[in-house]
Amino acid sequence: MGVLDFIDEYIWYIAFVLIVCAGIYATVRLRLIQVSGLKEMVKVTFFDKSERKEGKLSSFQVFCMSMGSRIGVGNITGPVMAIMVGGPGAIFWMWVFAVIGMATSFLETTIAQIYKVPKENGGFRGGPAYTLFHGLGMKRIGMIAAFVMILMYLVGFISGEVVSMSEAVHYAFDFDGINIVFAILLTAATALLLIGGVYKIADLSVKVVPLMAIAWFVVCIICIALGPEGVINGIVSIFEYAFSIPSVLGGGLGAVIITGMQRGVWSNEAGIGTITNLSSMAHVKHPVSQGYTQAIGVLIDTLVSTMTALVVLSFAGIGPLHDMYLALGEDSIPVLQEVFMGTIGSVAPYIVMIFMFIFAFTCLMSDIVIGEGNLMLIKDSKVAKYCMWALLLAVVFLSSFYASDAIVVVMDILLAVCAFFNAIILVKVARRGIEAFHDYRRQKKEGIEEPVFHKSCLSDPTGVTEWD
Repeated sequence: MGVLDFIDEYIWYIAFVLIVCAGIYATVRLRLIQVSGLKEMVKVTFFDKSERKEGKLSSFQVFCMSMGSRIGVGNITGPVMAIMVGGPGAIFWMWVFAVIGMATSFLETTIAQIYKVPKENGGFRGGPAYTLFHGLGMKRIGMIAAFVMILMYLVGFISGEVVSMSEAVHYAFDFDGINIVFAILLTAATALLLIGGVYKIADLSVKVVPLMAIAWFVVCIICIALGPEGVINGIVSIFEYAFSIPSVLGGGLGAVIITGMQRGVWSNEAGIGTITNLSSMAHVKHPVSQGYTQAIGVLIDTLVSTMTALVVLSFAGIGPLHDMYLALGEDSIPVLQEVFMGTIGSVAPYIVMIFMFIFAFTCLMSDIVIGEGNLMLIKDSKVAKYCMWALLLAVVFLSSFYASDAIVVVMDILLAVCAFFNAIILVKVARRGIEAFHDYRRQKKEGIEEPVFHKSCLSDPTGVTEWD
């Protein structure tokens, strides 16, 4: 663990620079799209009237799948961990990087849409590996990127999500044989997802993801209202410690900033390109429309995380919270359980268990889609797919029993590696995304309600297989 921790710490310093530079560049070139494009984000995401075509995924279906990936256990445990490690000020920096990340997410999504490739049986595939492989002709690096995605999602993320679901169930129920019962049920549910395929997962995401987000907001508002410290004190503490760590924690400004960024990236995935594995699957008339949709996805994800943070900070000051954290074994889930119990009573463990389970399960659904998509770039065959299914079911079953801290660190390292892949793409073809953005704005100014993209608007359409 010592070597992994060392690598994790220093690789994120490099990733930090790459992500921030990409975000600032995108913000400037896209004319502060976080503000200027907010109305269009809402319109194309929630008021899209396009009909779903047979064999293709609609923009809203893909949005829900991507939000299922973004809104996960990290939105529950991440803000708590950020506060315990970096103090309340880490939430401020999480906001800063989310704002920057909205522009980055817009640009990387638009690029992935431009370079997506058609599937033989309909629909599309895309993401960093596909952009590198097909769009840029960097086939070896593209294959490596695909392998990293498979390893990170099908082993790392899914293992972490299963562990989180298992812990949540154990907090609520405790009887002999709970491990084996849970492992069998979850493995069976995962097998049904695999058999149902991407379209069933998309349909399920549309039904589950919006409801779970709204329900979490409602529960958090109730807990914040009942918090003894009050929401005002919680908000004040965020700004009070934005540029320093409380003395009870020790450390400096760098630790606050890095902690805020890492927790934000773990949750919204902006700046590392991973969410484009999903966003590139949408059937849209113009790549930019999906860019708008994913930009607002970062905002919504950050609001969910903020609600969790305010629940904790409305309950107690950082001193008592940190004492609780140490007393409960430096684990964020028990801290949140205690906070919920202190506000809504004995029903809290069951509520947290339900949300932990649903949030983790929606992430698992999206992870399956991302893993399969990247596998198809390496080896598009039924044998390869079934081998992947076997590996995935084994990971789900075994992770129900065993947890490894090393896996979390490895995932963190792989996320930073994804930032490197994304940096290559942005350096090479960011201009194409900017050109698509200007094409969309030009058509809107001409009165075209739903702009239509053609690759001829690009100064160099090499590697673009769609959009004729």
